[in-house]
Amino acid sequence: MQEFKLDKKYITLMKGALAVFIAFLAFGFALPFLTEGEQGNQYGTLFITLLCTVVFGFFSILTWQSLRRLPFADVAADDDGIWYIHIGKDKGLTSWEKIQKVKERAYMQRLDLLDYNSQELLRIEYQLLGFEVLRDLLNEKTSILNPEFNKTAFSKNPLYHLFYLVGVVGFSALGYYVGKGGNPLLGYGAMSVLVAFIIYEYLVTTTGIKIISNGVVVTYPFIKRNVPFSDIEDIFVVDEFHSGSRIPEVWIISKNAKKPFKLKNIGADSNVIYKVLLKTVTNGVRLD
Repeated sequence: MQEFKLDKKYITLMKGALAVFIAFLAFGFALPFLTEGEQGNQYGTLFITLLCTVVFGFFSILTWQSLRRLPFADVAADDDGIWYIHIGKDKGLTSWEKIQKVKERAYMQRLDLLDYNSQELLRIEYQLLGFEVLRDLLNEKTSILNPEFNKTAFSKNPLYHLFYLVGVVGFSALGYYVGKGGNPLLGYGAMSVLVAFIIYEYLVTTTGIKIISNGVVVTYPFIKRNVPFSDIEDIFVVDEFHSGSRIPEVWIISKNAKKPFKLKNIGADSNVIYKVLLKTVTNGVRLD
């Protein structure tokens, strides 16, 4: 049996965040009284109060709810299945066969374990110590009957391309406007560097993958890379950490490529893409 318990540092961090949110919320409530009798924009003060109430009130409630749930997030697992530690195996066991789908909740920083009716069975917090081991165990033990595992192609949403197009056009126009307005260093110089960086990020980011008879085709905005099964040395689920958040992505290690092919947000959860690729590469054939 393996136990996976929540990192206590994360609970402390959440408590600190809650204190900060409540402080800003209190500041918003107190602001009208602090400025009482002073000449100024009363509408502006009321707007700030309303903004603090809505924004920091929302985050305070969300953080408080998370803090109430986190002490019960510890789980344990063995060959029979997985369960919450505070409930115990006898009453809380969820067998591996019952778990139909492992759904990533990136914004909530957790995995939802779902049954055949898409009903939630358990929640697996990203902040559990040994989370990577537990994720590998879930990928190994859970059902492979999910219809998503029959897909042979994954790609980014068309809005992804539109977002970059709007960014390039928008910042180019802003640079031209600022440069023409008398600040060429900021307008033509700095904005050109920013636009060049956006274009570079767009060009080097994978936009999809397709499984073919003898390998996989990794796509970029304007090029494709054919990777035969015989060239693939390994496949991993790797986490990129950004501002304390865990962002999973799939890496394909090829012996003929200097860098791994990184697959992130290409139309499916990383665990789905990982299991599809692993089974396909292991068998050396397409899933269909």
